[in-house]
Amino acid sequence: PSPPAEPRRAERRRATKETAIEVRLDLDKVWAAEDPPRGAGSVWGSGEAATPSTLRAATERTPRVSTGVAALDRVLSELSRAGGFELVVWCDGDRHIDDHHTAEDVAITVGQCLHEALGDKAGLARMGCAEGTSAGAGASSGSGSSGGGGGGENPGAP
Repeated sequence: PSPPAEPRRAERRRATKETAIEVRLDLDKVWAAEDPPRGAGSVWGSGEAATPSTLRAATERTPRVSTGVAALDRVLSELSRAGGFELVVWCDGDRHIDDHHTAEDVAITVGQCLHEALGDKAGLARMGCAEGTSAGAGASSGSGSSGGGGGGENPGAP
């Protein structure tokens, strides 16, 4: 298949009282769990102030998804891997209280990026399903992207 005429990507920043989030999504780039070390030149040659995170990124592999909620990180990484697209998520939230706001605000921001990147949804498979296990727990999921409303689509469903 030929590449889409317009890039299918989106980037969002979201700041609330509880969280600060950055999401970058590119449907036409290949998934990767981590970024390789950038090297010393990325810090010293950039002209920007060196911070602990930029110094760490210069010498260590850095995860592409980092919300501080391990289960959410795994779900988002798996979504990106299974979907075959690049997803970079960073979040700093009020996890000392609980994970609720982090999970909620990250999900909203990732959803907005997906909506924007998908555009008119040309060439998109309308539905899919998957099953899997992790640490002894099983899960199954189905999704549809036709844009249709709920109700009446599967009258035999409970």
